Amino acid sequence: MPENPLYLQLRGRLVDLIKTGELPPASRLPGERLLAERFATTRVTLRQALTQLESEGLIHRRNRRGWFVSPRRVEYSPNHDQSFDQYVSAQGRHPQTEVLDVRRQPATAEAAQALGIACGQAALHVKRRRYIDGRAVLLERIWLRDDLLPGLAEGDFSTSLWQRLWEEYGLVLARKSLRLYPTALTGDEAEALGVHSGCAGLCVTRVTHDREGRALEYDEDYWLHDAICLRVEVAM
Repeated sequence: MPENPLYLQLRGRLVDLIKTGELPPASRLPGERLLAERFATTRVTLRQALTQLESEGLIHRRNRRGWFVSPRRVEYSPNHDQSFDQYVSAQGRHPQTEVLDVRRQPATAEAAQALGIACGQAALHVKRRRYIDGRAVLLERIWLRDDLLPGLAEGDFSTSLWQRLWEEYGLVLARKSLRLYPTALTGDEAEALGVHSGCAGLCVTRVTHDREGRALEYDEDYWLHDAICLRVEVAM
């Protein structure tokens, strides 16, 4: 049986350091020169090993700050009605939300189709950045039917939107449909999350309906791939 390539052997040795706690979650890895000297290897082989670990979600690179061990992933159950703050806090982590932009503007073709409105019709667009334990892990782009929700733009968008819709408008979430697919984080998404363009990500799109069957919210969520684990419970 052929021996593993050198970069995979080095990858295994780095995994051992993570598993034993010598490199604990959220810790910064030594510089590439120091690691190459420690393992008596070349920078090229080392970078291959680091890239492999990054693709597996075990480490991540922060722009201009180096490599870090990824914290354990948070579990997200799309069939449970919980807000970001609720499910992150329930797992012993610290959530934080930063509202980046709130404005009424023409809906994209995707948003218009999801909301059942004409392409280019104005809707309320909200952009938020979400953090777990101080690390930016999620960029949200949210489209809302504010023509059905007067005064919505003046409220607080740092908390649960559907909690607001219940408290202010008496609306109850009745149904949501989701699509999930791997993607590369580029442009605005990569910049907002502080990663290099092309970094692996997960896109989750969600359409939420009220009891009257109206699509009131369309979300595009861009996650760092090493920050989330999806869990779905299915009754048999």
